[in-house]
Amino acid sequence: MRPDRAPSTVHARSLPGLVNAALLALSFALGQGSIFLVQTWMIDRDALALLASFATHFSFAILALMIVDMGSAVVVARRISLAHDHDVVMVARRCYWQACAVRLCIAALVSLAGVGCGFLSSDAFSRGYIPAAMPALFFWACNATGVLDGLGLSGISGLTTISAYIASALALAIAGPDAAPAAGLVLGAALSLGYAIAVAAQLATLWRLGRLPRPLAVAVADCHAFAGEGAAVLLSTLPGQLSFRFQIIVCSVALGPAATALFLYARQIAAAVSQLLEFVRRAHFPVMVRALEESGASIIAALQAQTLATWMAALLSFGLLLAGALCFLLVGGAFAQPGWVVALFSVGVLTGALSQTLAQAAQGLGRYRVAAAAALLGMLIGFVASAVLSLSLGLAGLAISEVLTHGVGALLIYRLVFRRSGHRVLLQAGA
Repeated sequence: MRPDRAPSTVHARSLPGLVNAALLALSFALGQGSIFLVQTWMIDRDALALLASFATHFSFAILALMIVDMGSAVVVARRISLAHDHDVVMVARRCYWQACAVRLCIAALVSLAGVGCGFLSSDAFSRGYIPAAMPALFFWACNATGVLDGLGLSGISGLTTISAYIASALALAIAGPDAAPAAGLVLGAALSLGYAIAVAAQLATLWRLGRLPRPLAVAVADCHAFAGEGAAVLLSTLPGQLSFRFQIIVCSVALGPAATALFLYARQIAAAVSQLLEFVRRAHFPVMVRALEESGASIIAALQAQTLATWMAALLSFGLLLAGALCFLLVGGAFAQPGWVVALFSVGVLTGALSQTLAQAAQGLGRYRVAAAAALLGMLIGFVASAVLSLSLGLAGLAISEVLTHGVGALLIYRLVFRRSGHRVLLQAGA
């Protein structure tokens, strides 16, 4: 893997955006689909206590892994996408090792927090799950997701992460019916094993393609700059994740474990659709970056680059609304209430997709702080709205607050990025 490799060979094995999106969707269907099937089986067995414990801990584990990643996937992919052909290999190499240095430091901090939570927790499942899942943080600190995305191989990157979900699904299927420490230990270890396999598969893929980043010394100043960009990216996505965890806590405290399990099951369906749309946007991110660069930060160029994701969002949102309503009206028993929750949160799939397209466009322009500020403001307003509306409207209030969160974030990004860009383009045209 030489820096002076010919430009034609650097991108020779990049995949088209549609192919990457299809592979990401396939990986999602196989990975999280396996967990969804096991959870469906558990609901049928009435193992709601274990399901609630697993779903809650798994959700917070994914949040911890997201924090460890520190937005590096977007930063690395963007830098590689903007690099000249003859510089791509060296940029990828330098970015990967900067990302590893930053992420290992974050993993150490998050693991310390995890140790504290495990030590202080009185929950038997937590005492088994948290220590066993902690190695996953350090494995994921060495991931090469951003490198693969930047090289136009995001679909391959998605396939490598299947192991993390299938391992958890298998462990959930064989765990006992009770949320005991042994069950937590098995499920936490499965998560760590799955992410170890995922990172090994990513690095093996790069090695097979002749693009494995060789060891490289990185400067502290460069890592500090990388961490700043990554933190801004993380802050643009973290508020939405925190809002979802806030909803979990509200359900757990107010409604109990059985209702929490059913809520998480139904909410997972809407979240799965949103994740599918995120995969489509992610696959077209390099195209969006170049389109924004060529158009002078035009919002039209950003939306055109994500036309497929936008249309899919509209169709899937309507499909969820219809399917959820029919499930509530026609299917009785334990699955009626989840259908109602799916219908409630279906609108948020569409508004969230539009908001995330604008946020991704801002990130593609390097306006990380604007995207982060929009997400933070939306989260704060969403928290207030959730607290107020949930008291009178219940889960419907949470669904309304989610849509409000998306709207606030999208409007702020439009005003600070694209409205000003549009004025600038008009002024240049009239000069």
